[in-house]
Order: sequence, then structure tokens, then C-alpha cells
Amino acid sequence: MNSEPSKISDAALLATHQALFNLWLPLNDLELDHDLKAEIKVIYDAVSAGMFKTLCNSPGKVLLEQMTRCDLLPFYAAIKNAKEVEVMDFCKNGFGSMNPANHKSLLSWFFEGPGCPASARTAMMLREIYLTNIWGAPLALPLTEIGDSPVFVSNPSVWAKVHAPKVPQGVLVYDPQKKTVTSRKGKIDYLVIGSGPGGAMTAHELHRAGKNVVLLEKGNYIVWGSMDTMSCAELMFQRNQASTSNNGIVIRSGEAVGGGSTVNVDLAFSPLESTILTRIQNWVDQGWIDATHYSVGRLSAAYQYVRDVLDTREVEQAELNQDNLVLWRGSRAFGITPSLYHLNRFSTGESPSPVTAKRDAARQLLLKPIQDTNNPLGLIPNADVTEVLFSGEGESLKAIGACFTTTQPWIEHGNSFVDPCGLKIPPGTSVTIHADNVIIAAGTIGSTRLLLKTGNKIAELKNPQIGAGLILHPSVPLMGLFSTEINLLQGLDSATFVDTFGVSPGFIFETMSGLPAYGALLIPGNGKQVYKVLRQFNQCAGFGVMLVDTPSTNNRIMLDLNGNVVIDYVLSDKDKQRFRQGVAMGARVMFLAGAQEVIVPTNENWRRTQKFDPMEVLSLKKIEETDLLEKNLDFIPNRTILTAAHLQGTNKIGPNPDSSVVSTNQRVWNMTTRHEIPNLYVMDSSIFPTSVGANPMQAIYTFARIFTERLIGTNNHGVPAAYRTHPQSKSRRPAFGPDSM
Repeated sequence: MNSEPSKISDAALLATHQALFNLWLPLNDLELDHDLKAEIKVIYDAVSAGMFKTLCNSPGKVLLEQMTRCDLLPFYAAIKNAKEVEVMDFCKNGFGSMNPANHKSLLSWFFEGPGCPASARTAMMLREIYLTNIWGAPLALPLTEIGDSPVFVSNPSVWAKVHAPKVPQGVLVYDPQKKTVTSRKGKIDYLVIGSGPGGAMTAHELHRAGKNVVLLEKGNYIVWGSMDTMSCAELMFQRNQASTSNNGIVIRSGEAVGGGSTVNVDLAFSPLESTILTRIQNWVDQGWIDATHYSVGRLSAAYQYVRDVLDTREVEQAELNQDNLVLWRGSRAFGITPSLYHLNRFSTGESPSPVTAKRDAARQLLLKPIQDTNNPLGLIPNADVTEVLFSGEGESLKAIGACFTTTQPWIEHGNSFVDPCGLKIPPGTSVTIHADNVIIAAGTIGSTRLLLKTGNKIAELKNPQIGAGLILHPSVPLMGLFSTEINLLQGLDSATFVDTFGVSPGFIFETMSGLPAYGALLIPGNGKQVYKVLRQFNQCAGFGVMLVDTPSTNNRIMLDLNGNVVIDYVLSDKDKQRFRQGVAMGARVMFLAGAQEVIVPTNENWRRTQKFDPMEVLSLKKIEETDLLEKNLDFIPNRTILTAAHLQGTNKIGPNPDSSVVSTNQRVWNMTTRHEIPNLYVMDSSIFPTSVGANPMQAIYTFARIFTERLIGTNNHGVPAAYRTHPQSKSRRPAFGPDSM
């Protein structure tokens, strides 16, 4: 076979798609009333057709081509000599034309055959794509009798027009000839890149101090209240289809005004919790952060300010739904103490929006500053910063601004706040903006990407530590099936957690919920078995086991030859051992809460049975089986589903450039002079030296509060901020904060 993939006919691709769609939802095999099945068939066909159209206009088309012509698969060498009937059938006919009776066994071969790990990756990617699409709207409602909560208000475009912030116009000016943005107020004191918790708090505080601040954000600005922004692909990195390079861990990261706070579930772990405070104290003891500014007293004062400005509230016991109570009861029965979350969220029934109760960074920190008529914070969304700009070289190197490219805003529902400053810059335009100081706060992915791209052009920034030591906080979601109604979609989605083992061995249990499309991914087995479990969705409960992972230089964020982000991550043997213990313990807690069956999202043969089929569901039916799980679960990529939403640690803070990317003052190291670049800073989760130990959102806000107090030259007592010189420095460096330069 020497013809190109483009010569594969649309009819052949369609046959492949239809066969895969039917594999993961075999409608004719489902036990449904005849008339109901006929009605569902209409929806089934429409969803399948829409999915095929989408796949043909996305990277997913490559998978269809590979499954239509096996010689295009990266593991073809293992396939072409295989003697199994199903594999020979596939090689001869392609997936769409082979005997349907061989479809399931072929996928089993993919998961465990000699083509692994490449074949297992292909099988898992197909599984993820098809189950996610099949079990979303509109098929999930008639099949599970569970409807999605409304994502949008009844008329989002009208809501947006009524509630969009009134932003002063004409303060920022775009020159289409020079392709520059300037400020009518004069020099821009601070350019902040990224509007997540770190960037939003930093911009908010600098604005309060009277500084002229401009904030650049790659993502969209959604008018608050017009939609539930959680799980919206358009507000996520890589449209919520990101994963590690081996497809072993699903990555969730916000890419919108408000960053992660816009798309997460509002959980608020105080930095004074023992799991976090223990690690911060270790950072102080190691000399990685400044003891003066990160004492318990300073953290406490800063966090109280964070709670006040975000209106963080405590969950009340009466708010716990049956899903939350599963973890609560199971933990108590196990002999450990559960806790109630703090939430950045309106109390039940008090939100001014009918579809969201979030108190995200965009609403709580940026709304008033951008509307300040005397000194407005300049916010430019849909601005993809491609590099930091500099003047001078060597010792005289200073940041002078950034270059960004405008992107097409998401306007499908009319609720994006497009071009709030009225700049009228066409999408795709490369624009320059200058400032006295640059603060990178684009999150672990975004900040690392920007530093790596800039380092490819500026020798002083070419630090091998950039991107290294990635922390993911990988999680295993557990599902329990109960004999009673749970209705996990009713009430608070997350309200309870257990951090008894957060410090040692290093894992946390957190309540969680999800729609059927998410639940389908977690159920091992074939399409019919997935359907059987989801028919009992109202009797399912869930919580996650989150590992506090340890940094490794091999786990890192890199750029490929085209400048795209690559996330390399592999669990160490020690982390696997601790994770194994946590997953098994979580399953025991689920049983003690009354579960009749516990589902772990893995198709590994953890029972070590002789005749094992990875396309057959393997769940735990009794608590004693958790011992085998703890002994044998291997966390094989593309066999066990892991998720990650707490990326940290790729631009570590520290006392010297040999082990860190930024100094204890959060200035980026100049690799030529081994001193700091005096006006280039990083403020987000990427600076954490190790895992922070829990959901990092509140810790990021708190660190940003302390950072900006230091940056403007005083702490909360009005005392000038201290500066600690680099141990190898032979000359006195500037005091912390540009006001002292």
C-alpha cells in the first residue's frame, strides 16, 4: 500500500466511523422498548453524522484514516505479521469492512498485544473520543433519563449586552501603522501576562496601588453570569483535549479571563491547611523562598485578605448531598476524619445568575478595576503573547514589553466581551506593547511556553531548568454503585475532602461529580457494559484520589519543532506505590459507605487472572479485593485513566540559577550574568518548588498578594521589603521592587 491517506474515500472513512460508533454504543443489542429504540435511533444517527463531520475537520481524522488503512498505524510492523484472526481481518479489510464480530477482540489485542504501548494509545484515544461524544447531549438524556443542567441563560447574548462591564474607552490606543498599543496615561508601569489567580490578584493589587497596569490574556472574556463556564471546551487549553505526550494523563487547564478559576469547581484549600503549610515551611527551611515574607503570620494575614476579596465561604453541613455524604460516612467508618471545603462560590440560592454561582478571579478581582474611570486597568483578551521583548544584553538586559498576536474570539453564543478597550485590532495581527516591568502569570503551561519561546531567541533566558520538574497532582476517579438513589448531580458538586494522609504518605480524597459523558470514560469494558452502568447513573457516587507527586527533572513541559507544547510525565515507582495505596484505601472507604460495587477506571489485569479481556468490565465486588488492587495496579498509560488539573513547578523559585528559574524575589534569572533580570517576574503555580500538597488555587492567590506587597516596596506594616542577594553575586543588586531602582 503506497497511496497517500488523502486518497482514502469518504465512504471508507464513514464505514470506519460507523463501525466504531456502533462498537461503543451497540444500539441493537441494548435492552430497550421497541418504540423507544426507534426514537433513539433517530437521535443516534444524527449524533453519529455530526460527529463524523467534526472528526473529518479535526486531528481525529488521522485516527479514522489509520483504522481504515492499517499500514498508516505507527505500530504496523506488529500488525502485519500477526496471526490472530481479528488482526488479519483488520489488515485485509480495514475496521469498517471487517467482520463486526471481530471488532471487540481487535481492540482487546490493541490494549494488550505486541503493538503496545502505541496500540494501547490508539485504542484508548478511540475510546475517549467516541464515549465522550456518544454520552453527551442529546443521547444521554433518553438513555440515562438524566438531563444536563442548563449551561447558558435563556438568551446569553442579551444577558451579555445588559451585564457587560462599562469600560472607559480610549485609554489604550492601537496604532495600525506601527502595530503598537500604548496608553494615553503615559508609560505603562506593569504589563501582566495571564489573568488566572496569580495574574488577576497581581493586576488587582498593582491597580489598587495606583499603577498604570495592562493585562494580556490569551483566552476569551465571558460576561459573568451568562453561562456555566465549567467544562466548556472553548475556555480550555487545547479545547479540553490535552494530555501528556503518551496520552496517559488527561490534562485540564483553563484558558480564559480568570484562568483556572473560571473553569474549575471553586474548591478553596487554605494555605494554612497542614498539607500545604508543611510544604511551604519546607520551602522556607530549604532556602527556596524568603522566610521573612512567608512566615505563618504573613501567610495568615495574606490569606485573610484573599478570603475577604474573593468572599470565600465555608460549606455548611446541611448543604451536603448524598454524593458528598458517601465520602463523609465512609471516612468515618474507616476511622479517619473528613472535612468540609471552603468555596469561592455564592451560597445556595444567592447568585445573581440562574446558571452559575462562581466567584472567579474575573468577577472578584478584575471587574471593578477595568471600570475605574480615573485609572482603568487595561484588559486585552484574545491576546496570545509570543515573546517577551528586551533591550540591552548581558548585565544591562531589561524587559521592555511583549509581542502578542490577536486571536479570533469565541462569539458563537454572543456572550463574549470582545475587545473591551475598543482597540479594533484584526485577528491574526502581531502587536507590540511596551512597559517598565513585565510579570508573567500565564499558568504553568502558558508561562513555561512563553519562557521557552523567548529563550530560543534570548541567550540570557536559555535556562535548562525552564519546564523541568513538572507536578501534575494526578488523580484516579472512583465510582461506587449503590442500591439507593444518590443523584450526584443535585446540590453541591464538591463539598467534602479527607487530607489525613496529605502529608504522609501523600494523597487526598476529594468528592467529585460529573455528567454521563465523563462517567462513561471511567467505566472499563465494552460499549454494552458502559451502557449498563450508566443506566444506573442515579445510583452512582464518586470521589477522586489525588496523589501529591514528587518532582522529577524528566517530567517537564517542552516545545516541539513547531513551537507546540509537549507535556512529558511518567509516575516514579515510589509515587506509584503511594498512589496504589491511596486508590485501594479509597475503594475501601467507598465500600464502607455502603457501595455494592466499586469501579476503578482501569482495564489492567490487577486480579492477575489467566483468561483476561481488557474489553470486559473488571470491578470490585467486595472489600477484600482491594488488597489485590493495592498489590497489582501498575498505572499503565492508556490502561488506567488519570486526570490532572493542578499543574505546578516548571519554573521553580530558588536561590540560584542552577536549580531554579526565578530568584527568591521571583525575578527571572539572567543566565549570562547569573544575576536577576531586574524587571521580569513570574507569579503563578509554576514557581512552586514542589507540590503545594492540595488544590493550589488559594495558595496562588495568597502568594500573589505577598508578591505584590513586596513589589510595590512595602509589606502590610509599611516597612520597606527586604532583599536577599544571590550567594554568588559579587555586586549589590537592586532592592526588591522597581520603585527602588
